[in-house]
Amino acid sequence: MSSTTVETASPTMSSTRTWSSAVAGGLVAGIGMGLIMHFVMNAMPLVGGLYGQPTVAMGWIAHLVHSVVFALVFAAIVTRTSLREYGLLGMIGLGAAYGIVLELVAAGVVLPIWANAVGLGPLPVPFIVPIGFVTHLVYGILLGGVFGYVLSRDRSRSAMAEPREQGST
Repeated sequence: MSSTTVETASPTMSSTRTWSSAVAGGLVAGIGMGLIMHFVMNAMPLVGGLYGQPTVAMGWIAHLVHSVVFALVFAAIVTRTSLREYGLLGMIGLGAAYGIVLELVAAGVVLPIWANAVGLGPLPVPFIVPIGFVTHLVYGILLGGVFGYVLSRDRSRSAMAEPREQGST
């Protein structure tokens, strides 16, 4: 008697694809968030000032670097846990939650401590402003959307791939 087991490829992405998707998601999310920061909040000089150059250009550079770093952290958390099984809408929800965490921790605590340390303050700790929740929600939703889209696309490709058969006697 013989039995056949059918295995499909894993729905997780290769490391290169994971990280490049995270970088792309971080850049898209960072640009979306940054446009609000720039045009509504005029915050880019503050971000640049964290690195000693309180200019709009340095603010954009620093902000986009932060956006990519935080996207890589998001990707590491998602792909190394069962969260990677979430669909696109679930990933957008995870991204939104991640954005709120970033607002509370990075913008609410780390930013004012850093700004005060380099002489850009005084900012209160915690530094929580309503528009910060908006900007970080935009970041999280865009990050979750881009990253979730790539994950779900790869999952679909994986499911459509020809199954491998293993026979045993």
